[in-house]
Amino acid sequence: MEKKEHFSIDSILEDMSAGILILKYDGQIILHNPAAERILGLPESALKHSSISRLLQSASENDTLFAPLLESLQQKKSISKTLPYFRNGEMMYVHLMTDPLGSGRTGMIAEISDITDETLLFIANKRLANQITNLMNSFVEVMVTAIEEESKYNANHTKSMVQYAKKYLAWLESEGKLTELTTEPSEALLMSIWLHDIGKLLVPHEIMDKPTRLGSAEKDVMHRIETALLLLKIQMLEQPEQKPEAEKKMQALADAKELIQSANASGFLSDDIIETLRNAARIPCPAADGSESPLLSDSELEAITVQRGTLTAAERKVIESHVSLTGKLLSKVEFRGNYRTVPKWAAAHHELMDGSGYPDRLQGDEIPNETRLLTILDIYDALTAEDRPYKPPLKPEEAFAILRDMAKQGKLDSTILESFYESGAWQRGQSES
Repeated sequence: MEKKEHFSIDSILEDMSAGILILKYDGQIILHNPAAERILGLPESALKHSSISRLLQSASENDTLFAPLLESLQQKKSISKTLPYFRNGEMMYVHLMTDPLGSGRTGMIAEISDITDETLLFIANKRLANQITNLMNSFVEVMVTAIEEESKYNANHTKSMVQYAKKYLAWLESEGKLTELTTEPSEALLMSIWLHDIGKLLVPHEIMDKPTRLGSAEKDVMHRIETALLLLKIQMLEQPEQKPEAEKKMQALADAKELIQSANASGFLSDDIIETLRNAARIPCPAADGSESPLLSDSELEAITVQRGTLTAAERKVIESHVSLTGKLLSKVEFRGNYRTVPKWAAAHHELMDGSGYPDRLQGDEIPNETRLLTILDIYDALTAEDRPYKPPLKPEEAFAILRDMAKQGKLDSTILESFYESGAWQRGQSES
Protein backbone atom coordinates (compact mmCIF):
# COMPACT_ATOMS: atom_id res chain seq x y z
CA MET A 1 0.00 0.00 0.00
CA GLU A 2 2.82 2.39 0.91
CA LYS A 3 4.62 1.57 -2.33
CA LYS A 4 1.46 2.23 -4.37
CA GLU A 5 0.96 5.59 -2.61
CA HIS A 6 4.62 6.52 -3.21
CA PHE A 7 4.20 5.68 -6.90
CA SER A 8 1.12 7.89 -7.02
CA ILE A 9 2.97 10.89 -5.55
CA ASP A 10 5.86 10.40 -7.98
CA SER A 11 3.39 10.34 -10.87
CA ILE A 12 1.79 13.55 -9.68
CA LEU A 13 5.19 15.26 -9.42
CA GLU A 14 6.14 14.00 -12.87
CA ASP A 15 3.00 15.42 -14.44
CA MET A 16 3.03 18.81 -12.73
CA SER A 17 3.73 21.88 -14.87
CA ALA A 18 5.05 23.77 -11.86
CA GLY A 19 8.56 23.10 -10.59
CA ILE A 20 8.67 21.47 -7.15
CA LEU A 21 11.59 21.44 -4.74
CA ILE A 22 11.41 19.57 -1.43
CA LEU A 23 13.94 21.19 0.92
CA LYS A 24 15.41 20.75 4.34
CA TYR A 25 15.73 23.83 6.47
CA ASP A 26 19.50 23.78 5.90
CA GLY A 27 18.79 24.31 2.19
CA GLN A 28 19.45 20.74 1.08
CA ILE A 29 17.36 19.65 -1.93
CA ILE A 30 15.95 16.20 -1.17
CA LEU A 31 13.52 15.95 -4.08
CA HIS A 32 12.67 17.78 -7.29
CA ASN A 33 10.52 17.13 -10.35
CA PRO A 34 11.31 17.45 -14.09
CA ALA A 35 9.41 20.74 -14.32
CA ALA A 36 11.89 22.27 -11.87
CA GLU A 37 14.76 21.31 -14.20
CA ARG A 38 12.91 22.75 -17.21
CA ILE A 39 11.85 26.02 -15.58
CA LEU A 40 15.21 26.67 -13.92
CA GLY A 41 17.16 25.52 -17.00
CA LEU A 42 19.32 23.21 -14.86
CA PRO A 43 20.18 19.53 -15.46
CA GLU A 44 19.19 16.85 -12.96
CA SER A 45 22.79 16.68 -11.75
CA ALA A 46 22.74 20.35 -10.72
CA LEU A 47 19.68 19.84 -8.51
CA LYS A 48 20.00 16.29 -7.21
CA HIS A 49 21.72 16.21 -3.81
CA SER A 50 22.51 19.92 -4.20
CA SER A 51 21.55 22.88 -2.01
CA ILE A 52 20.15 26.36 -2.43
CA SER A 53 23.40 27.83 -1.09
CA ARG A 54 25.35 26.06 -3.84
CA LEU A 55 22.91 27.28 -6.50
CA LEU A 56 23.21 30.77 -5.13
CA GLN A 57 27.00 30.65 -5.40
CA SER A 58 27.07 29.15 -8.89
CA ALA A 59 24.45 31.49 -10.42
CA SER A 60 24.91 34.95 -8.92
CA GLU A 61 22.71 36.53 -11.62
CA ASN A 62 19.79 34.63 -10.10
CA ASP A 63 20.22 35.67 -6.49
CA THR A 64 16.85 37.44 -6.89
CA LEU A 65 15.27 33.96 -6.76
CA PHE A 66 17.63 31.86 -4.63
CA ALA A 67 18.29 34.48 -1.94
CA PRO A 68 14.57 34.87 -1.01
CA LEU A 69 14.22 31.07 -1.11
CA LEU A 70 17.14 30.63 1.27
CA GLU A 71 15.77 33.37 3.53
CA SER A 72 12.40 31.60 3.64
CA LEU A 73 14.12 28.41 4.79
CA GLN A 74 16.22 30.14 7.43
CA GLN A 75 13.21 31.98 8.85
CA LYS A 76 10.87 29.00 8.36
CA LYS A 77 8.45 31.48 6.86
CA SER A 78 6.15 31.08 3.85
CA ILE A 79 6.54 33.49 0.95
CA SER A 80 4.77 34.21 -2.34
CA LYS A 81 6.67 36.40 -4.80
CA THR A 82 7.01 37.15 -8.50
CA LEU A 83 10.69 37.36 -9.39
CA PRO A 84 12.93 37.80 -12.46
CA TYR A 85 15.07 34.83 -13.44
CA PHE A 86 17.77 34.38 -16.09
CA ARG A 87 17.60 31.10 -17.99
CA ASN A 88 20.26 30.53 -20.62
CA GLY A 89 20.98 34.26 -20.68
CA GLU A 90 17.36 35.30 -21.25
CA MET A 91 15.28 36.95 -18.57
CA MET A 92 12.01 35.35 -17.60
CA TYR A 93 9.60 35.75 -14.70
CA VAL A 94 8.76 33.07 -12.15
CA HIS A 95 6.38 32.92 -9.23
CA LEU A 96 7.92 31.44 -6.06
CA MET A 97 5.73 30.08 -3.28
CA THR A 98 7.00 28.23 -0.20
CA ASP A 99 5.19 26.42 2.61
CA PRO A 100 6.30 24.22 5.53
CA LEU A 101 6.00 20.45 5.02
CA GLY A 102 3.46 18.67 7.23
CA SER A 103 4.05 19.74 10.84
CA GLY A 104 6.83 22.03 9.62
CA ARG A 105 9.56 20.23 11.53
CA THR A 106 11.31 18.59 8.58
CA GLY A 107 11.48 21.23 5.87
CA MET A 108 9.60 23.13 3.21
CA ILE A 109 8.13 22.70 -0.24
CA ALA A 110 8.86 25.32 -2.90
CA GLU A 111 6.68 25.70 -5.98
CA ILE A 112 8.20 27.58 -8.94
CA SER A 113 5.96 28.54 -11.87
CA ASP A 114 6.96 30.06 -15.20
CA ILE A 115 4.74 33.15 -15.57
CA THR A 116 6.82 34.92 -18.20
CA ASP A 117 4.02 35.16 -20.79
CA GLU A 118 1.49 36.43 -18.26
CA THR A 119 3.95 38.95 -16.81
CA LEU A 120 5.01 40.26 -20.22
CA LEU A 121 1.33 40.64 -21.15
CA PHE A 122 0.71 42.52 -17.91
CA ILE A 123 3.70 44.79 -18.59
CA ALA A 124 2.49 45.44 -22.13
CA ASN A 125 -1.02 46.22 -20.89
CA LYS A 126 0.39 48.46 -18.18
CA ARG A 127 2.52 50.27 -20.74
CA LEU A 128 -0.52 50.70 -22.98
CA ALA A 129 -2.58 51.96 -20.03
CA ASN A 130 0.15 54.47 -19.21
CA GLN A 131 0.20 55.62 -22.83
CA ILE A 132 -3.57 56.09 -22.76
CA THR A 133 -3.33 57.98 -19.45
CA ASN A 134 -0.58 60.19 -20.85
CA LEU A 135 -2.70 60.81 -23.94
CA MET A 136 -5.66 61.74 -21.75
CA ASN A 137 -3.47 64.06 -19.67
CA SER A 138 -2.24 65.69 -22.87
CA PHE A 139 -5.84 66.08 -24.04
CA VAL A 140 -6.74 67.72 -20.72
CA GLU A 141 -3.77 70.07 -21.00
CA VAL A 142 -4.91 71.08 -24.49
CA MET A 143 -8.46 71.70 -23.27
CA VAL A 144 -7.37 73.77 -20.28
CA THR A 145 -5.01 75.78 -22.48
CA ALA A 146 -7.92 76.41 -24.86
CA ILE A 147 -10.06 77.65 -21.97
CA GLU A 148 -7.26 79.94 -20.85
CA GLU A 149 -6.89 81.33 -24.35
CA GLU A 150 -10.66 81.82 -24.55
CA SER A 151 -10.85 83.60 -21.19
CA LYS A 152 -7.80 85.55 -20.10
CA TYR A 153 -9.60 86.64 -16.95
CA ASN A 154 -9.82 83.00 -15.79
CA ALA A 155 -6.42 81.96 -17.07
CA ASN A 156 -5.09 80.85 -13.67
CA HIS A 157 -8.32 79.61 -12.12
CA THR A 158 -8.04 75.88 -12.87
CA LYS A 159 -4.30 75.74 -12.27
CA SER A 160 -4.71 77.42 -8.88
CA MET A 161 -7.45 74.98 -7.89
CA VAL A 162 -5.26 72.01 -8.85
CA GLN A 163 -2.39 73.36 -6.74
CA TYR A 164 -4.69 73.86 -3.74
CA ALA A 165 -5.99 70.31 -4.17
CA LYS A 166 -2.53 68.74 -4.51
CA LYS A 167 -1.30 70.42 -1.33
CA TYR A 168 -4.49 69.57 0.55
CA LEU A 169 -4.43 65.91 -0.49
CA ALA A 170 -0.75 65.65 0.48
CA TRP A 171 -1.60 67.12 3.89
CA LEU A 172 -4.49 64.70 4.39
CA GLU A 173 -2.21 61.78 3.53
CA SER A 174 0.48 62.96 5.96
CA GLU A 175 -2.16 63.22 8.68
CA GLY A 176 -3.59 59.79 7.90
CA LYS A 177 -6.95 61.37 7.00
CA LEU A 178 -7.08 60.88 3.23
CA THR A 179 -9.67 58.09 3.38
CA GLU A 180 -11.97 60.39 5.37
CA LEU A 181 -12.32 62.48 2.19
CA THR A 182 -12.07 59.89 -0.56
CA THR A 183 -11.40 56.22 -1.18
CA GLU A 184 -10.73 56.89 -4.85
CA PRO A 185 -7.24 57.57 -6.33
CA SER A 186 -6.17 61.21 -6.08
CA GLU A 187 -5.54 61.29 -9.84
CA ALA A 188 -9.29 61.05 -10.48
CA LEU A 189 -10.07 64.02 -8.24
CA LEU A 190 -7.33 66.12 -9.83
CA MET A 191 -8.59 65.18 -13.30
CA SER A 192 -12.10 66.32 -12.38
CA ILE A 193 -10.66 69.67 -11.27
CA TRP A 194 -8.70 70.06 -14.49
CA LEU A 195 -11.89 69.44 -16.47
CA HIS A 196 -14.53 71.13 -14.32
CA ASP A 197 -14.76 74.25 -16.51
CA ILE A 198 -14.37 72.62 -19.91
CA GLY A 199 -17.94 73.67 -20.73
CA LYS A 200 -16.78 77.29 -20.79
CA LEU A 201 -15.33 76.56 -24.22
CA LEU A 202 -18.89 76.78 -25.52
CA VAL A 203 -19.82 79.99 -23.70
CA PRO A 204 -19.70 83.10 -25.96
CA HIS A 205 -16.51 85.07 -25.42
CA GLU A 206 -18.33 88.40 -25.01
CA ILE A 207 -20.19 86.96 -22.01
CA MET A 208 -17.37 84.85 -20.65
CA ASP A 209 -14.98 87.78 -20.45
CA LYS A 210 -17.40 90.67 -19.91
CA PRO A 211 -15.29 93.06 -17.82
CA THR A 212 -17.93 95.78 -17.39
CA ARG A 213 -21.71 96.01 -17.23
CA LEU A 214 -22.14 97.46 -20.70
CA GLY A 215 -19.34 95.43 -22.25
CA SER A 216 -19.07 96.11 -25.97
CA ALA A 217 -22.23 98.28 -25.80
CA GLU A 218 -20.28 100.98 -23.93
CA LYS A 219 -18.75 102.12 -27.20
CA ASP A 220 -22.24 102.65 -28.73
CA VAL A 221 -23.48 104.58 -25.68
CA MET A 222 -20.43 106.87 -25.61
CA HIS A 223 -20.71 107.48 -29.37
CA ARG A 224 -24.38 108.35 -28.92
CA ILE A 225 -23.57 110.90 -26.21
CA GLU A 226 -20.70 112.47 -28.17
CA THR A 227 -22.93 112.78 -31.25
CA ALA A 228 -25.68 114.40 -29.19
CA LEU A 229 -23.25 116.87 -27.60
CA LEU A 230 -21.86 117.81 -31.02
CA LEU A 231 -25.36 118.34 -32.43
CA LEU A 232 -26.29 120.52 -29.45
CA LYS A 233 -23.17 122.65 -29.99
CA ILE A 234 -24.13 123.11 -33.65
CA GLN A 235 -27.66 124.03 -32.54
CA MET A 236 -26.28 126.76 -30.26
CA LEU A 237 -24.28 128.23 -33.13
CA GLU A 238 -27.19 128.15 -35.56
CA GLN A 239 -29.84 129.19 -33.03
CA PRO A 240 -28.24 131.43 -30.38
CA GLU A 241 -31.61 132.08 -28.77
CA GLN A 242 -31.76 128.35 -27.76
CA LYS A 243 -28.34 128.41 -26.12
CA PRO A 244 -29.61 128.23 -22.49
CA GLU A 245 -31.79 125.19 -23.24
CA ALA A 246 -29.01 123.53 -25.25
CA GLU A 247 -26.47 124.09 -22.47
CA LYS A 248 -28.88 122.56 -19.98
CA LYS A 249 -29.24 119.46 -22.17
CA MET A 250 -25.47 119.29 -22.67
CA GLN A 251 -24.86 119.41 -18.93
CA ALA A 252 -27.41 116.66 -18.35
CA LEU A 253 -25.72 114.51 -20.97
CA ALA A 254 -22.24 115.22 -19.53
CA ASP A 255 -23.45 114.28 -16.04
CA ALA A 256 -25.09 111.13 -17.42
CA LYS A 257 -21.88 110.20 -19.24
CA GLU A 258 -19.84 110.52 -16.04
CA LEU A 259 -22.43 108.54 -14.07
CA ILE A 260 -22.58 105.76 -16.67
CA GLN A 261 -18.79 105.47 -16.90
CA SER A 262 -18.50 105.29 -13.11
CA ALA A 263 -21.30 102.76 -12.71
CA ASN A 264 -20.03 100.66 -15.60
CA ALA A 265 -16.81 99.80 -13.78
CA SER A 266 -18.15 99.72 -10.21
CA GLY A 267 -18.24 96.49 -8.24
CA PHE A 268 -21.55 97.32 -6.54
CA LEU A 269 -24.33 99.85 -7.17
CA SER A 270 -26.55 101.22 -4.42
CA ASP A 271 -30.30 101.55 -4.92
CA ASP A 272 -29.95 105.34 -5.14
CA ILE A 273 -27.41 105.14 -7.97
CA ILE A 274 -29.58 102.63 -9.83
CA GLU A 275 -32.56 105.01 -9.58
CA THR A 276 -30.38 107.89 -10.84
CA LEU A 277 -29.30 105.74 -13.78
CA ARG A 278 -32.94 104.96 -14.61
CA ASN A 279 -33.69 108.68 -14.72
CA ALA A 280 -30.62 109.39 -16.86
CA ALA A 281 -31.61 106.65 -19.29
CA ARG A 282 -34.72 108.67 -20.22
CA ILE A 283 -32.77 111.81 -21.24
CA PRO A 284 -33.67 112.65 -24.86
CA CYS A 285 -30.66 112.14 -27.08
CA PRO A 286 -30.71 113.87 -30.54
CA ALA A 287 -29.37 111.92 -33.51
CA ALA A 288 -27.83 113.08 -36.79
CA ASP A 289 -31.05 112.36 -38.72
CA GLY A 290 -32.98 114.81 -36.54
CA SER A 291 -34.74 112.18 -34.45
CA GLU A 292 -34.55 111.78 -30.69
CA SER A 293 -34.38 108.62 -28.58
CA PRO A 294 -33.81 107.80 -24.91
CA LEU A 295 -30.16 107.91 -23.93
CA LEU A 296 -30.17 104.17 -23.12
CA SER A 297 -32.09 101.33 -24.75
CA ASP A 298 -33.93 98.81 -22.59
CA SER A 299 -31.12 96.27 -22.88
CA GLU A 300 -28.45 98.89 -22.07
CA LEU A 301 -30.44 100.05 -19.05
CA GLU A 302 -30.80 96.47 -17.82
CA ALA A 303 -27.02 95.98 -18.16
CA ILE A 304 -25.91 99.23 -16.48
CA THR A 305 -28.24 98.70 -13.52
CA VAL A 306 -26.93 95.26 -12.56
CA GLN A 307 -26.38 95.73 -8.84
CA ARG A 308 -23.38 93.43 -8.35
CA GLY A 309 -20.98 92.10 -10.98
CA THR A 310 -21.25 92.67 -14.72
CA LEU A 311 -23.76 90.10 -15.96
CA THR A 312 -27.47 90.47 -16.56
CA ALA A 313 -29.81 87.68 -15.44
CA ALA A 314 -29.88 86.27 -18.97
CA GLU A 315 -26.09 86.41 -19.32
CA ARG A 316 -25.66 84.74 -15.93
CA LYS A 317 -27.84 81.86 -17.08
CA VAL A 318 -25.59 81.47 -20.12
CA ILE A 319 -22.54 81.35 -17.82
CA GLU A 320 -24.26 78.87 -15.51
CA SER A 321 -24.93 76.62 -18.49
CA HIS A 322 -21.22 75.78 -18.59
CA VAL A 323 -21.71 73.06 -15.95
CA SER A 324 -24.34 71.31 -18.06
CA LEU A 325 -22.08 71.73 -21.07
CA THR A 326 -19.20 70.24 -19.07
CA GLY A 327 -21.36 67.21 -18.34
CA LYS A 328 -22.35 66.83 -22.00
CA LEU A 329 -18.78 67.15 -23.26
CA LEU A 330 -17.36 64.70 -20.73
CA SER A 331 -20.16 62.21 -21.42
CA LYS A 332 -18.65 61.83 -24.89
CA VAL A 333 -15.40 60.56 -23.35
CA GLU A 334 -15.33 56.98 -22.05
CA PHE A 335 -13.77 57.34 -18.62
CA ARG A 336 -12.94 53.94 -17.15
CA GLY A 337 -11.38 52.41 -14.07
CA ASN A 338 -10.02 54.96 -11.63
CA TYR A 339 -11.34 57.81 -13.78
CA ARG A 340 -14.95 56.62 -14.10
CA THR A 341 -16.21 59.23 -11.61
CA VAL A 342 -14.56 62.24 -13.29
CA PRO A 343 -17.62 63.41 -15.32
CA LYS A 344 -19.93 63.19 -12.29
CA TRP A 345 -17.60 65.12 -9.98
CA ALA A 346 -16.66 67.75 -12.56
CA ALA A 347 -20.20 68.52 -13.73
CA ALA A 348 -21.56 68.98 -10.18
CA HIS A 349 -19.17 71.64 -8.89
CA HIS A 350 -21.93 74.28 -8.60
CA GLU A 351 -24.28 72.04 -6.61
CA LEU A 352 -24.83 73.12 -2.97
CA MET A 353 -25.62 71.01 0.07
CA ASP A 354 -29.04 72.64 0.64
CA GLY A 355 -30.21 71.96 -2.92
CA SER A 356 -29.96 75.59 -4.05
CA GLY A 357 -27.15 74.94 -6.53
CA TYR A 358 -27.32 73.96 -10.18
CA PRO A 359 -27.85 72.35 -12.64
CA ASP A 360 -29.61 69.40 -10.93
CA ARG A 361 -30.44 70.83 -7.48
CA LEU A 362 -28.58 67.99 -5.77
CA GLN A 363 -28.43 68.09 -2.00
CA GLY A 364 -26.90 66.35 1.01
CA ASP A 365 -25.68 62.82 0.39
CA GLU A 366 -26.38 63.17 -3.33
CA ILE A 367 -23.19 65.25 -3.50
CA PRO A 368 -19.99 63.17 -2.99
CA ASN A 369 -17.16 64.46 -0.80
CA GLU A 370 -14.93 64.96 -3.81
CA THR A 371 -17.42 67.36 -5.40
CA ARG A 372 -17.95 69.15 -2.07
CA LEU A 373 -14.22 69.87 -1.97
CA LEU A 374 -14.17 70.94 -5.63
CA THR A 375 -16.97 73.44 -4.91
CA ILE A 376 -15.09 74.93 -1.96
CA LEU A 377 -11.89 75.27 -4.03
CA ASP A 378 -13.85 76.86 -6.89
CA ILE A 379 -15.49 79.48 -4.67
CA TYR A 380 -12.30 80.21 -2.70
CA ASP A 381 -10.26 80.84 -5.82
CA ALA A 382 -13.01 82.97 -7.37
CA LEU A 383 -13.07 85.15 -4.24
CA THR A 384 -9.30 85.55 -3.97
CA ALA A 385 -8.33 85.61 -7.67
CA GLU A 386 -6.22 88.60 -8.66
CA ASP A 387 -7.07 88.51 -12.38
CA ARG A 388 -10.77 89.41 -12.33
CA PRO A 389 -11.35 92.89 -13.82
CA TYR A 390 -14.81 93.30 -12.32
CA LYS A 391 -13.79 92.96 -8.66
CA PRO A 392 -10.76 93.30 -6.40
CA PRO A 393 -9.41 90.11 -4.78
CA LEU A 394 -10.44 89.34 -1.21
CA LYS A 395 -7.91 88.48 1.45
CA PRO A 396 -7.96 84.79 2.46
CA GLU A 397 -9.57 85.49 5.84
CA GLU A 398 -12.30 87.52 4.14
CA ALA A 399 -12.89 84.68 1.70
CA PHE A 400 -13.10 82.11 4.51
CA ALA A 401 -15.58 84.34 6.35
CA ILE A 402 -17.85 84.13 3.30
CA LEU A 403 -17.29 80.38 2.95
CA ARG A 404 -18.07 79.81 6.64
CA ASP A 405 -21.23 81.86 6.31
CA MET A 406 -22.25 79.65 3.37
CA ALA A 407 -21.50 76.58 5.50
CA LYS A 408 -23.72 77.94 8.31
CA GLN A 409 -26.49 78.37 5.76
CA GLY A 410 -26.10 74.69 4.89
CA LYS A 411 -24.65 75.30 1.43
CA LEU A 412 -21.12 73.95 1.98
CA ASP A 413 -19.65 71.03 3.93
CA SER A 414 -18.28 72.65 7.09
CA THR A 415 -16.09 69.65 8.00
CA ILE A 416 -14.24 69.68 4.66
CA LEU A 417 -14.06 73.49 4.75
CA GLU A 418 -12.41 73.59 8.18
CA SER A 419 -10.09 70.72 7.25
CA PHE A 420 -9.02 72.64 4.13
CA TYR A 421 -8.40 75.74 6.27
CA GLU A 422 -6.40 73.77 8.84
CA SER A 423 -4.20 72.29 6.10
CA GLY A 424 -2.95 75.72 4.99
CA ALA A 425 -3.14 74.46 1.39
CA TRP A 426 -5.01 77.65 0.45
CA GLN A 427 -1.96 79.83 0.96
CA ARG A 428 -0.48 81.26 -2.22
CA GLY A 429 3.20 81.60 -3.05
CA GLN A 430 4.25 78.15 -1.88
CA SER A 431 6.20 75.99 -4.29
CA GLU A 432 4.63 72.81 -5.50
CA SER A 433 6.05 69.70 -3.93
